[in-house]
Amino acid sequence: MCDSYVPFSYSQVSEYLALLKREIGYFSGIFKDVAFTSIYFGGGSPSFLRLADLDDFFKYIYGSFSFTCDCQVIFEGTPSDLNEEYIDLLTRHGVNRFTIGVQSLDPKVIRNIKRPQTREKFVRIFKYLKKSGAPWINVDLIAGLEGQTKESFTSDVKLMLDLGVDMVHASGFSPLPHTPFSRQGKKFTIENEKKRDEMMEDFEEITKNNTEKNALEDGAGYKDGAENLQETDLRKENSSLLGIGYSAQSHAFAQAWYEHPCLTHLKKRPPFNKLPLFRGVRSSLREEMVKFIYNNLQSGFSRRLFRSLFGMEATKVFKREFSLLSDLGKINIEGDRVIPHVGPEYRVYSKIFYSKKRLGSIIKIHGRSFNKNKDYRKELERFYPEMHFARENI
Repeated sequence: MCDSYVPFSYSQVSEYLALLKREIGYFSGIFKDVAFTSIYFGGGSPSFLRLADLDDFFKYIYGSFSFTCDCQVIFEGTPSDLNEEYIDLLTRHGVNRFTIGVQSLDPKVIRNIKRPQTREKFVRIFKYLKKSGAPWINVDLIAGLEGQTKESFTSDVKLMLDLGVDMVHASGFSPLPHTPFSRQGKKFTIENEKKRDEMMEDFEEITKNNTEKNALEDGAGYKDGAENLQETDLRKENSSLLGIGYSAQSHAFAQAWYEHPCLTHLKKRPPFNKLPLFRGVRSSLREEMVKFIYNNLQSGFSRRLFRSLFGMEATKVFKREFSLLSDLGKINIEGDRVIPHVGPEYRVYSKIFYSKKRLGSIIKIHGRSFNKNKDYRKELERFYPEMHFARENI
């Protein structure tokens, strides 16, 4: 997730677009008989592209791959980049789910994170999207940004609900080492964490009590049908996914997971005249089952769905693991449903399902850095703010 504007030359964008086209051309022949069900223009901010370049890129994609008639086309943009002409172009190219990375509309916060946007511009763009017939509009907010108050965050959330945004997603700010916040030597204090967590609690309460919204376990208020199908299909059904460009991840069911390097993690910008490095791991049917459980251990899942995907019964394949979780009081099996009681700590309990080989690899690579005197729970709560809420239940 991007939390600030990063200036760079548009010539780099042109070079990168050429690289993306080259990779698309590489895969177009391989997938000539496949009809894709969704397209996700993520980032970053693809709305940074100039209109002519975006128009050309859409045409190149549609000319290189086949898509189903009900394909979900998702586009991420920012309030500062989007305008009426841009929206008209996106609508013509079939975009039917817009994600607007608002993050915050507090003027003080906006100055701190260097996002050239205003509350008035966002409202205008949102209303134009609705007028244009956009089927689904999602807004992303961040809690705990530098200079943000509980009042300003709550004001942003209530504005989204009042406007009738289809899905509001809130994430707790957790500055990783590569973010501008950390690179500037700033520290996210315990007091900052506490205030952020209070904002997230307020968000859950507000969306839960709103008559048209619901509270999801990942921190989202939404209307039925507003979900990102690419994300939900990957999580719920282990669907295959083709990622294009740096930082993109791909998945071939029961075959492999692979990705390109993340640009922000590289010490210097790589040349855009050759394809990014492909790096990945082999998968298997068993690994796919473990991934499915990892993805669904927080919210629960249908045993029938598991059987339809893998041709096996989950409670038989993982008899020992489910028995252990049951003894710990972390899971119930009621008819077709596997009902967990692990909350955000599914990241910990899911390791029970890892194979001995996988656990051995983890220990071999990371074992030396383990320190029994270190508070790893505190680190988990720092990187995954929502885990704080589960602490009292352990």
